[in-house]
Amino acid sequence: MIQDILLLILGLILLVAGGHFLVEAGVGAARKFRIAPFVIGATVVAFGTSAPELLVSLDAAMGGHPEIALGNVVGSNIANIALVLGATACLITLPVVSKRLFSDWLLVLGASVLLIIFSLSGSISLWEGAALFIILHFYIISAIRSPKEDQEAIEETRLNSWISIAMVFFISCLALAAGANFLVESASSIALALNISERVISITIVAFGTSLPELVTSVIAAMKKQTDISIGNIIGSNLFNILAVLGITTIVKPIQFDFTSFNTDLYIMLGVAFWLMLLIYPFKTNLTDFKQEKNIKSLIKLDTGKLTWRGGILLLAIYGAYVWVLFQK
Repeated sequence: MIQDILLLILGLILLVAGGHFLVEAGVGAARKFRIAPFVIGATVVAFGTSAPELLVSLDAAMGGHPEIALGNVVGSNIANIALVLGATACLITLPVVSKRLFSDWLLVLGASVLLIIFSLSGSISLWEGAALFIILHFYIISAIRSPKEDQEAIEETRLNSWISIAMVFFISCLALAAGANFLVESASSIALALNISERVISITIVAFGTSLPELVTSVIAAMKKQTDISIGNIIGSNLFNILAVLGITTIVKPIQFDFTSFNTDLYIMLGVAFWLMLLIYPFKTNLTDFKQEKNIKSLIKLDTGKLTWRGGILLLAIYGAYVWVLFQK
């Protein structure tokens, strides 16, 4: 048991470190090819930050742990909004800085509904995974074609030579693969030892681990009073989790599971995404603009929206209650 806990912690450390340096290597390579920063943000960074979730779900599916493969994505999407944004909003008000947020949010809702529909049969097939991945393809094209000012700023990288980029990329991939393996195997062993289902372990501990980079980055940024933390980044991460992580995983290895065990979790994943938009939607401003302009577009603007500490506390309360109920069962 102690050995499994140590392996789980080691797996989390390797995943966090591997994901961080994979992004840095990707950005370094993209800059060498003179790829525009906004394209890097929509592709390299987005894929890199989803690498821990992807490797964990792939390893779980290939190793015969489909509940961990699905639970990792569902739990991570719940944690990203309820825990990461909730904790960050308690420290600093989060403004809406992306004009794409409303359309991305609608796509997250659509992808979540599609995932629920696919899951009704108790499995996600190769063709269903391919459908998710195709949607991702069109989303990336749309993101690349968006105005540059809507794109996430890309930090400078310290990797300036092809040798350093290749070495960091190779080591990052090894760290991600080893971390995913350690995390899945130790989580499975802990679940067996404590007589807890793999679903509960994956939705809580495993998902928390793969969401850790977002949590640490957001909290540190909030402590530094950086008000440009983007709610859109979390929405984008959740979208990639469904379309890329589950899409690629089920193309490689279709998964089967008990839908009745996951139905509540899937609906909560959909619910927290919907609830987030209600918390940041500027009802008063949009209604005033609509009365003045008589334009329906005034009702779907989120430019003046923000997530305050009150919303943050509510999201944390939802996450705490959800985890408590999971372990009570």
